[in-house]
Amino acid sequence: METTVLLVLAGAAWLLFRWWRSGAEAARAERVEELTVQAEDMEQTAAEFKHLHEQLNAVIQQENYPEAIRIAERTLALADERLGGDPEILLPLLDALANFHDIAGQPQQAMPVLQRSMALREQFPDLNGNAAEQADVMARLVILHLQRGENREAQRLLKREVELRRRHGPEDGAALLQAQCRLLALSLEEPAMAEPIRRDIRSTAGQVSHDVLAEQMNDANAELGAAIAEGRDREAWPAAEICALFAPVLHGPDHDITFVCRGNLAEVLRRNRRYEEADTQFRLLIAQLEKLGAGAQGLESIYNNMALLCDESGRPEEAAQWRERQMALLQGDGASLGSRFNGLNNLAVSLSAKGEEEAAAKAFADALALSPEGEGVEPAIWAAALNNYGGTLVTLKRLPEAGRLYQKVVAQKKAGMAIPLPLVAGSLNGLGMVYDHLGKLPQAQDMFERALAIKEKHLSVEDVALETGRHNLGSIYARLGNMERAAEMAKRVLASREKRLGKDHPDTQSALLNLRSVALQLQSRKTATREEVEALMVNISGGELRRYATFDFGRARDESVSMVLVPEQDSLSLQYKLARALPPGWRCYVGSTRWLGEEKHDGKAELVAIKSDSQFDCLRIARTDAINHDMETEDVIRVLEDYHRRFGIRIMAAETDSVAFQLLRAPEDLEGFAAELLEFCMDLEDVSLIMPMLTAPSRLVSLWWD
Repeated sequence: METTVLLVLAGAAWLLFRWWRSGAEAARAERVEELTVQAEDMEQTAAEFKHLHEQLNAVIQQENYPEAIRIAERTLALADERLGGDPEILLPLLDALANFHDIAGQPQQAMPVLQRSMALREQFPDLNGNAAEQADVMARLVILHLQRGENREAQRLLKREVELRRRHGPEDGAALLQAQCRLLALSLEEPAMAEPIRRDIRSTAGQVSHDVLAEQMNDANAELGAAIAEGRDREAWPAAEICALFAPVLHGPDHDITFVCRGNLAEVLRRNRRYEEADTQFRLLIAQLEKLGAGAQGLESIYNNMALLCDESGRPEEAAQWRERQMALLQGDGASLGSRFNGLNNLAVSLSAKGEEEAAAKAFADALALSPEGEGVEPAIWAAALNNYGGTLVTLKRLPEAGRLYQKVVAQKKAGMAIPLPLVAGSLNGLGMVYDHLGKLPQAQDMFERALAIKEKHLSVEDVALETGRHNLGSIYARLGNMERAAEMAKRVLASREKRLGKDHPDTQSALLNLRSVALQLQSRKTATREEVEALMVNISGGELRRYATFDFGRARDESVSMVLVPEQDSLSLQYKLARALPPGWRCYVGSTRWLGEEKHDGKAELVAIKSDSQFDCLRIARTDAINHDMETEDVIRVLEDYHRRFGIRIMAAETDSVAFQLLRAPEDLEGFAAELLEFCMDLEDVSLIMPMLTAPSRLVSLWWD
């Protein structure tokens, strides 16, 4: 056991039995004599306490902290029963018990113990060292209340702790400063309360040693960096405040470190949407830095952040002005490629926000010309620029160019560039928009589904990008006729907007109307009869209706289903049209194309409709198997079901010895999947024959077994 822990435990044991030892001291002799007169069983009481003390020492040596807690609780109960409310006896017992809870890793269970300790100290304010000890107990309780999210109670205790430590004197300056900083963290949302606390912190900071101040500032700076890196903007705010308050005291008001700390505070205020306060901080800092000259360190970054603030607070014209000032600084020879790229990207974003899409596209193109493949630029900044550029090109209807940009981000991620996955999701979402505009809805669905899967895994549940992704995907589902999935997406979008914006916001009301529209369409799509579906088949295909479908190469019939004979060359496109139009509970596939029985329909194919909830029933109706390879119909279906779980597939065609399906998501390892397909269907002969199917835009995979 480490020395520090041994000292804590030994001290706790000593406090637990201090009253017993004190009975042997001259100062306690009169008290012991009085108790002996009043209670004839005092000797027995002392023996019981001694026995408990010995038990406690034993379990401490064994590091059995739960048992130590139980013994300490029995000792406290015995003291309450036999010795009354003497604070000099009870306080050491309470403090020791709270320590044991901490050591045992259950600090929340120490709360009632600490509360009783604090109440006793308030009842007996004249005890030696009471003010400092009471403040320490309050500090421990503050931490416990914060852990439980009870900020108001923590704030109330912190105010009392600050007053106690202030009365205790300069020797408690470090603890006073820490308590004041905690109080400020809880009061930042209330400016009238926060400003006096800031003044108190400045006063205290001027009185403590520089070593104390430097240590607390280093801790705050570390917390600031961690909070920003992890996206914990609210936690970053108090840390940024502390650094900005301490830096002028440690380094002077005009030191570079002080400027950096003030810039960090302004930026954190922006991230917390405290736009007015951030605006004030940025302008004061800009004024000071501009006095130092256009080359002042950090000025370009401050211009950029000020422009972001203007973007977010609805001032695009002013944002563009700050971007232009930023770009003027970046024209010098000393500006890095990364800085110039970032500046052009940000300028383009501002121009786009103003509606100047052509000018924005030129600025994006200029940025990309500096680093076409991302050399010398942070991967996240480079990918974000390409995504932003792609969005502008979509607005300008330059869809092929936009698609190439999005694909470039995805390709570079696959090649190993350190692009954050949420940005890859943005690229996939952009590809979905491109496909949507081109009318390629299945491909758009695939992209939106892949983007949403990444977002759900890597973004917080409150992120508005999740809401956007679900809205886009729901729209595609609705247009493809999948009203159940469309309704699911619409419900989640509505729930998100109600939580984020409130029920009366126009965007929430729009989501509600969308959900109602989808629900009405879903309700109206009753299960159709076979006759109604047959009429639909003829209407869409123009083919000749049969109230059966064939199997075994046209030699046998299944009269539980219906089909139309269509030109074989048009069969897949007609299957796609019919699948979109079929009501819920119905599916279709391209069936027999070879005719070895009495019926001869050369050049024709069956387009079969079945009533089923599973697309794999298409193979059961077609009796698809690979019998020469020891695979019956259900064996083939099990493999295809595995593909569906992994990538999503849509059965397009099925007959006696073949099946065709569309891959909805491309496998990450195309060659690996091609090898799987070859093992499943050896008649494909070679991986080189499979790869073109996997890389074609339709991703249509055709398998056959001789």
